[in-house]
Amino acid sequence: MEEMKFWKIKQHMPAVVLEDIPAAVAAAFDQVGDRAADLKGKTVGIAVGSRGISHMDTIVKEVVANVKRMGGIPTVFGAMGSHGNGNAEGQREMLASLGITESTVGAAIQCSAEALELGTTPHGAKVYGNPLAFSFDRVILMNRIKPHTDFEDRTESGILKLLAIGIGNPMGAQMVHAKALSIGYGDAIRDAAHMLLEKIPVAFAIAITENWKHETSRIVPFLPEILEEEEAALLAKVKEETVRLPMDDLDVLLVQEAGKNISGTCVDTKVVGRICITGQKEPEKPKIRIVTVLDFTEESHGNAMGLGVVDLITRRAFDKIQIDATALTGTTSLCLHQAKIPCVARNDKEAVEVALRAACVTEPSTCRMAYIKNTNALEELAVSEAVYEELKDRPGIEVISGPFTLHFDENDALLPVLE
Repeated sequence: MEEMKFWKIKQHMPAVVLEDIPAAVAAAFDQVGDRAADLKGKTVGIAVGSRGISHMDTIVKEVVANVKRMGGIPTVFGAMGSHGNGNAEGQREMLASLGITESTVGAAIQCSAEALELGTTPHGAKVYGNPLAFSFDRVILMNRIKPHTDFEDRTESGILKLLAIGIGNPMGAQMVHAKALSIGYGDAIRDAAHMLLEKIPVAFAIAITENWKHETSRIVPFLPEILEEEEAALLAKVKEETVRLPMDDLDVLLVQEAGKNISGTCVDTKVVGRICITGQKEPEKPKIRIVTVLDFTEESHGNAMGLGVVDLITRRAFDKIQIDATALTGTTSLCLHQAKIPCVARNDKEAVEVALRAACVTEPSTCRMAYIKNTNALEELAVSEAVYEELKDRPGIEVISGPFTLHFDENDALLPVLE
């Protein structure tokens, strides 16, 4: 490995950044006019999921503050499907890990893993809902609008998914995923979400978007009666602004960390070019022979669902996995391949060496290899000589430094490559 050369490069692309989050949340309340004014004197449930959304604690805090500004009585409640180990205590711990506690957001927090059966969709799927969602006079839905890791459609991950799977709790999540195997995720989610919209007293939704650096870019309100149309239009904008790896094929992709706070599948399937779900079309690119993950984030709370798309992990990453939490999400979603545990190397150095052998690399100068911090951090990356030669003169690519080689400490852990 000492003879393989790497260069640090940086991708450049415009990125919209929302500078004033409190002002944007207040403006969203003002935009919905009468719907916000109607909160006066009413109990208001604020549905919050389990994703690691940038500044989520601040956004929730500001939503709480604006409910109070309108004279409402706010309560945050968990809406995260089977995450948080599928129980109320785990949901509360998941929210706390995102910085959302009663003291930080200024409101009571309630969690429940129970589910009420609400009816059956036109496609024959039972719909379930968290009973907390029916205990408030009004409900505000909050989620990020982004491409989903498991499918492509006009609506993917967003408010509709928060309703169908998040508020559905473990039973609802299981029903949606089961029906998705026959009719597709988009239709399964929309069917359940529309029934929930008919039954839950939704005042409005707060939609969040992030730029390709995962900085908050928009906070906008959706009215429930036009939610699907608004979400589809916003998702189309987000997709136009998305940045991926700057190359279409690699022998080895080395990922420093994976986790549920980074992606619902621990690594973003659209970044690594693998979905691994029966019936779902695989991305055409990128094509990566071996994907290797060196570490697993503490914020994942051991849930490694999605890590099955990876080929190789280290023992350090493996030791952080909780099999029961991972299995619960796998059996709920029925995406069994994604719930598998990859091959385990003893340490970082062995993981790199095994990845290169498995990719049939014999000549370092021709090896196509890249290193990234995680699949959310694609602004800076390190690339091998063959990739460097391809990218060095491309518009939008800045060469920061190099050449250099990878180094390991006395425990064979990889020393920092990117800051």
